[in-house]
Amino acid sequence: MRKTVYTILISALIIGLGGCSGKLFTVYKIDVQQGNAVDFENVEMLKVGMTRDQVKFLLGTPMVADIFHPDRWDYVYYFIPGYGERERRHLTLYFNGDNVSEIIKNQIEAPPAEQAETTSEENTDSEAEQS
Repeated sequence: MRKTVYTILISALIIGLGGCSGKLFTVYKIDVQQGNAVDFENVEMLKVGMTRDQVKFLLGTPMVADIFHPDRWDYVYYFIPGYGERERRHLTLYFNGDNVSEIIKNQIEAPPAEQAETTSEENTDSEAEQS
């Protein structure tokens, strides 16, 4: 009788654990960050006309400073979580002499909370202008 009860309990336990999340019995995967941490706030501070030293102070040394294109700096950032979607940010700066002449932002967006705040501020400003 006891063997039957134990067998039923163990079977129920095994079946119950089988329905649990797939991450329960998987190998731990670490988050991997590579490149320059290109933050939205710092990118928004960039302005055309800034010097190379000002850009280095704000963003750090560029990930790619090609000797064949000395007037171009690339800041690249990858975030590969153990589980979830990969994230990639790419910022390209072009210089004319020592000053920034063009800023190209690829996949650099405001965090969702900041997008909502920016949208509400724009709506408030446009309503004030209409009055």
